[in-house]
Amino acid sequence: MPSSPRSVPSPPHSASSGSRLAASPVALAALVVANLVPLVGVVWFDWSLKALLVAYWLESGVVGLQNVPKILAASGRGDGGSSINATINGRQVDLSPPDDPRDGFHLYPSNVPIAGFFAMHYGIFWVVHGVFVWSFDAFAVGAGAVGGVPLGAVLLAAGATVLSHGGSFAANFVGREEYRSVSPGAQMSEPYRRVIVLHLTIILGAFLVAASGAPAAALVVMVVVKTALDAGAHLREHARAKKRAKQPEEPVSERIEVNDASA
Repeated sequence: MPSSPRSVPSPPHSASSGSRLAASPVALAALVVANLVPLVGVVWFDWSLKALLVAYWLESGVVGLQNVPKILAASGRGDGGSSINATINGRQVDLSPPDDPRDGFHLYPSNVPIAGFFAMHYGIFWVVHGVFVWSFDAFAVGAGAVGGVPLGAVLLAAGATVLSHGGSFAANFVGREEYRSVSPGAQMSEPYRRVIVLHLTIILGAFLVAASGAPAAALVVMVVVKTALDAGAHLREHARAKKRAKQPEEPVSERIEVNDASA
């Protein structure tokens, strides 16, 4: 029998939370700068298509890794409710926010189960994505144009991504207290909203670029489109956070069903 919804008090909000939850322009600028690193690589250092794919794959890993502490710190009701009953492989699991959320940023042990499930589920997605990326030249049309991977330069791009997303975490999630209004369940879904659509677009573009012989101009277009999509996803994510902060305080219940085929 599913567990009955329970009401969880909302964490305290500061008087200025409505205005403070706007996305940080500094964090947005840092994201754009981090996305310019691959552009510099393509224009001045002859980065290949495969180098771009590996850099973007590493970026998706950074996004997933950073989401673990976000889930652990989430103490709000999120988009759907204060009581969250999830069905994972047919079992009812209580993924509700902390019973007694503290004032300020904290990591809650009660959020560990959902953080662990996310790490496993997203980790599988990321590994499968990586297998596809590293073997892309084996089945892409025009595979000879895919090229190699300057690992040091790609790791530099990944480092820029870590700094960008780390800055956004500090400025938006912690500094603007987004953790107060998002539930662990809602936070678990955020990377999928951002990464899946973005990387499906990148992969489709990669096939088209490879088929065209991967000229530098096509790679530049690919980087510019990816940057625009990434910036748009960033703005939408923080717009959702601002909307959550303005929701009424009445407790609502939420149910999530997750079927993990690997179990």
